[in-house]
Amino acid sequence: MGLRIIYGKPGSGKSEYCFQEIANQITKEKKIYMITPEQFSFTAETKLMKTVKNHAVINAEVLTLSRMAHRILNDVGKSCKTHLTKQGKAMLLYSILNQYKKELKFLGKTEENIDLCMNAITEFKKHGISVENLEEEIEKVEDTYLKTKLKDMILIYEKFQEQIEGKYIEEVDLLTILADQIEKTDLIQDSIVYLDEFAGFTKQEYEVIAKFIKLAKQVNITICTNDLNINTNPDLDIYYSNKTTIAKIWNLVNENEFLLESPVHLSKSYRFKTEELQHLSENINNPQSTKYEKNVENIELFLAQNPYSEIENIAKRIKNLIKNEKRRYKDIAIITKNIQEYASLVRAIFSKYKIPVFIDEKRDVAQNIIIQFILAILEVINKNFTTETVFNYLKLGFSAIEPDEIFELENYCNKWGIKQNKWKKDFSYEIEKEDKKQKIERYNELRKQIVEPLLELKEKINQNKTVENITKCFYEFLQEQKLEEKIAEKIRRTRKKCYARFSK
Repeated sequence: MGLRIIYGKPGSGKSEYCFQEIANQITKEKKIYMITPEQFSFTAETKLMKTVKNHAVINAEVLTLSRMAHRILNDVGKSCKTHLTKQGKAMLLYSILNQYKKELKFLGKTEENIDLCMNAITEFKKHGISVENLEEEIEKVEDTYLKTKLKDMILIYEKFQEQIEGKYIEEVDLLTILADQIEKTDLIQDSIVYLDEFAGFTKQEYEVIAKFIKLAKQVNITICTNDLNINTNPDLDIYYSNKTTIAKIWNLVNENEFLLESPVHLSKSYRFKTEELQHLSENINNPQSTKYEKNVENIELFLAQNPYSEIENIAKRIKNLIKNEKRRYKDIAIITKNIQEYASLVRAIFSKYKIPVFIDEKRDVAQNIIIQFILAILEVINKNFTTETVFNYLKLGFSAIEPDEIFELENYCNKWGIKQNKWKKDFSYEIEKEDKKQKIERYNELRKQIVEPLLELKEKINQNKTVENITKCFYEFLQEQKLEEKIAEKIRRTRKKCYARFSK
């Protein structure tokens, strides 16, 4: 029933130390848990399997706090409640903003305000702030603008809690439920717990950790820091925030009278494979400059006039590595802290040098071609077949109509003002060519090919305007249009072009 801190600088082997302990204890202990943030769970599972090797991994497990909460819910019989997704939360908040629009003085039902309310409620719950806490604080606020905003937020928070009470479980509430219900199960009882890769903890997480220490045989927490001295200058100590976390953990231990075991200090560095990187790691944040005495062979600096020349130099270096040192593209990585600034330059310059590249960047969901296709259909139906919306829909490339015919038809429609209800009956406007009859007949064939499936979809949606029916109608429409096959064909053509280009 104790807590142990495992600490060291980056690359000192804190995670490896934990996995080695697990491997040594796996046949001796009742249950061992490695708990990580969501983004590290897969890596941790892989490391566990490699470290344990031939032993059967029956009593050791990698979990996240949310996954553990779901398991607790199953054990105590509360898993039947509906889990509220981000989309469901947004819809519920929209309903509240609409229902109480007369009482709300500051916040209206805009997309920005829905996001603001979602983020605010999430932060309130993470840090244990209730409606009552906000009501107490608002009495101390003198700024009229802030007070009005807080009153709106209190109303929304209160109504949101009323709406989900006993009906839904929100993701952010899982840790509160975990802390409240964990003592009703034997999941953690007499186990060994490791918490690894956490940069810090919220109030909810501290409450869970307190329950872990109370129930488990031992709790281990890894902290990235050079020492455990709390009273340091935040302007000079890059580990200041982590040391603040240590101070909070010690306060938690003292308040609950838990046992604090001797900490483990890992002083050796394993991450940096060259002396230069090791020296840089140790001294880059040192206010007292320390010169590297040997010749620098593994770090180079390039003074670029602008971002373009910077990326071009990288492209030349990569081509040299591939040609002269027989390296592979997949073994080369470029790291930048400002990917938005460099992404477009990298695409253009690497294309010029015929270097394949994957850029790990967040993309707006609206950039997805399927989302664009669905939005284009909605635009056509919503705006009743305006010329612009119809041809935006066609130019996405999922119709069976050739691009040349799309452009010809667009010129014809623009000339004669074909829009809205004119799309629903045969074209009869003449064209100034000898084969005008055949052309108009072909345009009418294309018109039917475009309009009839969309009109059928619109009719099905109008029969029952529920979310379930609209979703079902769109799914069936995409199936009828053989969207999956068309996307697969686009991928095949793109790959063929890329292969032809880079194999030259």
